[in-house]
Amino acid sequence: MGDQKYRSLALGAALLLSACGANSAPPSSPPERVTAEAGFLDLAPRNVVIHGRPVTLAATSKIFYNFRPADTDPETRPLIVLFNGFASDVVRAFGTGPNTVEPDGTVVPNPDSLTRFANLLYFDPRQSGFSYDVLADRAPTADDCSQDVFSEYVDAADVLLATLRFVREHESLHGPVYWLGESYAGVRIQWILTYLRQAWSLAPYEDPTLRAALASAPQSRLLSGQILLQPWLAGIAHASAIQATCSSPALLAAVQASVASPCPTDNACACARSFARSPYNYTLSATEQDTRMFAADAAQVAPEAAEALYGVPFPQISGLSSSDRARGFKCSVADAETPDQSALSALLGPLPSGQSYNLAYSPLTTGKGSTDPDWRSQNLIGNAFLDNAREVDALITDGERDLVVPETALVPALQTIAPSSMTVSETSAELTLGYPDGARTLRIFHYPSAGHMITMIEPQTFAANLRDWLAERPQAR
Repeated sequence: MGDQKYRSLALGAALLLSACGANSAPPSSPPERVTAEAGFLDLAPRNVVIHGRPVTLAATSKIFYNFRPADTDPETRPLIVLFNGFASDVVRAFGTGPNTVEPDGTVVPNPDSLTRFANLLYFDPRQSGFSYDVLADRAPTADDCSQDVFSEYVDAADVLLATLRFVREHESLHGPVYWLGESYAGVRIQWILTYLRQAWSLAPYEDPTLRAALASAPQSRLLSGQILLQPWLAGIAHASAIQATCSSPALLAAVQASVASPCPTDNACACARSFARSPYNYTLSATEQDTRMFAADAAQVAPEAAEALYGVPFPQISGLSSSDRARGFKCSVADAETPDQSALSALLGPLPSGQSYNLAYSPLTTGKGSTDPDWRSQNLIGNAFLDNAREVDALITDGERDLVVPETALVPALQTIAPSSMTVSETSAELTLGYPDGARTLRIFHYPSAGHMITMIEPQTFAANLRDWLAERPQAR
């Protein structure tokens, strides 16, 4: 009876198709719904050249990504690629995605989520956050954890290669791509843009694998803009300008107004230290700032809280369970800044001794491996920023309570390294770079209550500023 019914239905369908014309196309299926994702994008071993030295990246690097789609029309919305200087823990935890971490560590809905107008793609660069490396047939050696492997040039290339693969594998997403980074991430973004523009002479780096991947990449779409939160942009000139800014009478007066007793020094940064204030926000104690950061990192390894932040249950993330993760390694080890991950281990399985699922930092981090990187000791990155800004628009933030990378140090730093054919100036609203062929203006948004972590303190204002800035760009509409 069932077979007879099926044959009758099939015959009816065939007659209907015939009546409508033999060449009529069957109705198309509805587009697949775009949903949150998390997983790993594998980068195969490759050979590169840094400062003329051949370097072998022998491990397969498993780069962790987390995609949060726009609330409406994700197919046409902008795609914002986000990260901090190292992992993406701060920008994910505070004020960008659908959920955010409160001061007490609880995860709550975020009314200012950037998903109201954009897709968000968070990355953990090589071995930071949940990312890890895998060697096929041997244990890691010192060479696998060297500063060449964790150089700024490889770091940027890794993230770009992972982004290119994500874009290629998500053909339904057609919107322009923007790069959002905080602090050291300004360095990463400049090298990413340099590679995309194929301005290879600016970087002491050769990467045949990256060049081949860029040959078929949608460069113009990937050069839509840069969103720079308290960015490091000008190399050693930036470091010198920051030291000079600490001697500014205006900054000293601002720090003095936030403490009860007279400053024992005429240096604003030293004054903040003497009162145990955080350099990331001098109105907070170092303990208050560290507590908020620790709570943010703890939420990302507490299964229930993490599921809200990532939008995906951790057991469903391919490549994350101990059966996969135990085959890999991280060069860094947990320390006092690393939250307890026993609940994650109970959920996903234990790891070998000395290994951790998540480390917010990486061996690239100054103080945890990197000692004298180019981005602090040379001006190569500043030259790259000035060159990139000719073609790629930027939004720059001024967290007025930041002593780590104060925005007021940027213009003096750039003036130091700019060629004589250029001018660099600033108003309250814009940074103006005067090139021989004309001026480029970059928008500056000010956050008087925020320090280094803009989205931690002023998420609502930042979201409004970013939405307005994107709306000014025809390709983002």
